[in-house]
Amino acid sequence: MKYIAYGSNMVQEQMAVRCPDAKLIGTGYISGARLEFYLHATVEKTGDMRNRVPVAVWEINDRDERSLDRYEGFPSYYIKETWPVHMSDGSQINGMIYLMKMIRQSPPHTQYYEGIANAYRRLGLSSQIRTVLKPALDRSLERGYAW
Repeated sequence: MKYIAYGSNMVQEQMAVRCPDAKLIGTGYISGARLEFYLHATVEKTGDMRNRVPVAVWEINDRDERSLDRYEGFPSYYIKETWPVHMSDGSQINGMIYLMKMIRQSPPHTQYYEGIANAYRRLGLSSQIRTVLKPALDRSLERGYAW
């Protein structure tokens, strides 16, 4: 199964612990959505296909999916859907993505945010920190909570 990661599950070391059999397939982006922080990361559909969220795509097995379900608090905290991803090699795949169900009006912890920023760098997505990751942080801070 293809699994689409956009937050802390982009961090390869964390995925190695959570899902020991997972294999990183590559990176890509989701169109028509934007990254948001409500304590943790989620993506929200915008309808504007110019909005893009960079993602890492993993191949996972059933055991890895059960592990992720526990970690993500499925089905209480996150739900699962199937979304398309435009891969960096020009192909398009469909994969499973977790979407936040329980919204918490709070920005992310510094360590959580920095872990995602470092994953962007390691995956060759550094330019997306300024255009996607930082604006998501700014929107969470604008909702009235100090970082």
